[in-house]
Amino acid sequence: MKARLILILIFFSTLTVVLTNGKSTLFASQSLIILNKTITLNSEMIISLVVLSTLISVLILGIIDKVFFSRKEKKDIEKSE
Repeated sequence: MKARLILILIFFSTLTVVLTNGKSTLFASQSLIILNKTITLNSEMIISLVVLSTLISVLILGIIDKVFFSRKEKKDIEKSE
């Protein structure tokens, strides 16, 4: 249930970013220079990057949990003679 709640909240935040395309400025635009190219980050892109990093971290944590911390119950099979 907790994972569904997180995914629903991520969906609503992404939907908010799409619907408010350029209408609200939560953060000031920032310019980054990467490999001699200027990239301008606005509020929508910053929120989308936060959502993307959250999804990737939830995926990685889920995989780690499944691989290392899943307990398999061993069932004893009784042989009837």
